[in-house]
Amino acid sequence: MKLIVYSPSNGKATVTESRGKFLQLVLDGQEYLLFSPAGLDGYHNQILARFLTERGIPHRWSAAATLEVEHPGLRILGGGRYRVDTEAGRLELWDDSQAYGRFQERGLAQKIAGAQHPWSEFRLRIA
Repeated sequence: MKLIVYSPSNGKATVTESRGKFLQLVLDGQEYLLFSPAGLDGYHNQILARFLTERGIPHRWSAAATLEVEHPGLRILGGGRYRVDTEAGRLELWDDSQAYGRFQERGLAQKIAGAQHPWSEFRLRIA
């Protein structure tokens, strides 16, 4: 699993506490957790659009809130909300995405722990 944490372009990358939305997906056999702080992406499909744009994967907005993508190797597993406290070493996940449903909890703690990311060492709480 790969963890990707987006940050605002204002240079505040050293924030000790962050909250926002996250998306869980599989692209070409690789599982990802994408974290976007509040105020950067207001909707889960905006997080997905950012990720697809970075990878040059074609997609389009067919309506203001409808993202369309036809990529055979893409599977959205779900999403939710997160809160991380880097000083306390704590990551909390909860809620579900209105567009994609709830994230898949099963095995998620082990996957995060196995990811090569600073958050992999944090205590995980899933509500």
